[in-house]
Amino acid sequence: MKRRLFIILCYFFTIHSHAEVENNLDKKITNYKSKIYQGDSLVSKKKLVKTIDSTCLSVNLYESGKTQKEIDMEKKKCILSKITFNYSEIINQMVSNEKIYLSPINGINIFLKKTKTQIHPEDLNIEVRLFTELNNKIIDEIPLYYEKYNIESFYAESQYYFINNYIYILQVSHFEEGDWLKSWNKYSIDDNGKFNLQQSIKCTYKFENGKGKNICQ
Repeated sequence: MKRRLFIILCYFFTIHSHAEVENNLDKKITNYKSKIYQGDSLVSKKKLVKTIDSTCLSVNLYESGKTQKEIDMEKKKCILSKITFNYSEIINQMVSNEKIYLSPINGINIFLKKTKTQIHPEDLNIEVRLFTELNNKIIDEIPLYYEKYNIESFYAESQYYFINNYIYILQVSHFEEGDWLKSWNKYSIDDNGKFNLQQSIKCTYKFENGKGKNICQ
C-alpha cells in the first residue's frame, strides 16, 4: 500500500513539475515576443512627438542645387529619423490572422493580429490590430499599426506604436514637403478589458491662401 502511494506521489510530482516547466517556458516565450513586438519608445514621448511638424517639414528639401549630403542632413533633423524599431521587418514576418500573445496588461490578455495585407504595384495597405481578451472572449480592439500609400495621389500615412503598461499610438501623414503629425494617443486597459484614452493630440491639416498649415490641440 505504501509503495503504491509512493509511486502515485512520484507520478503526481513528475506531472506537476513538467507542467511548471511548460508554464515557465510559456511565460518566457510570451515575454520574448513582447520585447520583439513592443515598438519604439520614442512614440511614448509626448514632448518629442510635438516637434514632428517643426523638425520634419522641409519645403525646400529637394530644391534645385541641393546635394544629396545636404538632403540627408535635412532628413536627420526630423525627429522621426530617431525611430530605430523596424516596424516593416517585424510586421512582414507576421502571418495574416495569426494571434500573437504579449504579456498581459492589468491582468488582461492582449494579442496582435495582422488583419489586412493588400499590396499592389501602385498602393499598399497593411494593418495590425491589438485585441484584449478576457475568459477566452475578445473584449475590445484598436488599430495598432498601418502603412498606407498611393503613388498616384503622392500621399502616404503611417501609424506607429509602443506598448508597455500603456499603449501609445502615433499617426503621421507624409507629403512631398515633409511629414506632419496627424494624431497621438495614449491608452490604458481597464479591469473589464476596455481601452481607455488617457491623453491625446489631434491635428487638422488646412490649406489656406496657398499655404498648408497643421493645427494641433
